[in-house]
Amino acid sequence: MADGDREALAELYDRHAAALFRHGLALAGSSADAEDLVQGVFVKLAGFGVRLLGIRCAGAYMHRMLRTAFLEGVRHRGVAAEVPLDTLDVAAGTGAEEADRLALETALGGLPAEQREVIVLHSVQGLTFREIAGMTGVSMWTIASRYRLGLERLRGMLGTR
Repeated sequence: MADGDREALAELYDRHAAALFRHGLALAGSSADAEDLVQGVFVKLAGFGVRLLGIRCAGAYMHRMLRTAFLEGVRHRGVAAEVPLDTLDVAAGTGAEEADRLALETALGGLPAEQREVIVLHSVQGLTFREIAGMTGVSMWTIASRYRLGLERLRGMLGTR
């Protein structure tokens, strides 16, 4: 990609766009905003050229770009939205399953953004605490703490202590 090969950009998109979208959705709370964040990441990547040679882990770097873009947008707007779980690959069922899904969606939306982000990245996307720490610039121990505290809050909200 550093040589301008557009196929390399397409390959990066194919590998990482879905995970970036889920991360953007966890942060922004809307599909449209998540799509805009992902689009912004790839537009920036397309213009990087030779600067890409110093990047060791493309996935983590792109997640960090997405998070930075989101935080910059929040600073400009001053707001952050809730996350709809129906677009996070959480299976929607009927009856009791649907009620459980809605309760989880409501509870997850009630978490602080930092805890919600870590829970989605770890539980939904399967990233390790070390990977999340690398893409957020926060220590691995802080990530683990946010995850633990977020789960405790979820259990309390859902009555599953």
